[in-house]
Amino acid sequence: MIDELKSFIQVVENQNFTKAARKLNLSQPAVSMHISGLEQQLNTKLILRSNKQKNFLLTPDGELLYQRAKKVVHAYDEMMIEIKSQRETVQGTLKIGASLTIGEYLLPEILSHLSKLYPELTFEVMIENSHSIMEKVDQLELEIGLIETDELLLNLNRQSFYCDRLQIAYSDTLTLPSKVEQYRQFFCEQTWLLRESGSGTRLMTDFFLEQFHIVPNYQIVLGSNYLVKETLRQRSSVTFTSTLMKKQEFKGIHYLEDPTYELQRLFYYVTKEGVVLSKRVQGMIQVLDHLSEIIDS
Repeated sequence: MIDELKSFIQVVENQNFTKAARKLNLSQPAVSMHISGLEQQLNTKLILRSNKQKNFLLTPDGELLYQRAKKVVHAYDEMMIEIKSQRETVQGTLKIGASLTIGEYLLPEILSHLSKLYPELTFEVMIENSHSIMEKVDQLELEIGLIETDELLLNLNRQSFYCDRLQIAYSDTLTLPSKVEQYRQFFCEQTWLLRESGSGTRLMTDFFLEQFHIVPNYQIVLGSNYLVKETLRQRSSVTFTSTLMKKQEFKGIHYLEDPTYELQRLFYYVTKEGVVLSKRVQGMIQVLDHLSEIIDS
């Protein structure tokens, strides 16, 4: 019955038996037999056809069947996916992409938790800036991407999974002014370490500088968080970075603990639109949805 209903839906939506047959990878006579079989089982006419079967109209019964059949077929397909997924072990290789901040500070804990839950699961990990990760998910080179920017390619689905805070970090060779009202001028006079274009942190930094009317005296663009941290330790400079960096307790770096000079952003996971998510991806999403609890535990 399901095959007959699928044929009926395709015929109605394509208004053509030949096109419906092509989409179903069936012969046209087979599709015609499915429609005839439905009419016999239901003892009613569903389609009023011309002699050449090129043009047709749905009868009231045909219209009712079409509306109901779509729901039945959708429910059937969902049931089959669910039954098959229950039999599947979460195994194989999960191809993950992550932005540099997420890749350095959060991904190790995520992968550790996934490995405990799914011992047969292995990983291929790519660490690049957010824009590159989105492009690779869109091209199906990656199954899931973890990004730190609000920008989104049209062909991707996005869901937030973590709220991050950013603050000013500066070399311990610098001494902040004693008065808060002098901060802006002080930061304008400093060398700022910036991430490259396409980085989520760079977007937030540009927004922060504009918001507080800070025009850096000198800028250095660096392509990784590691370079930012090492340069910050070796050269008197300033940067705007995730508070996650503090957890690694790098020597030679101080942080401005002032909520006025902080911003928040969301981290997101992205998947390709229209693609059925594998059991591997579903397992990772479950971990991401409870990430805050995992980190705090």
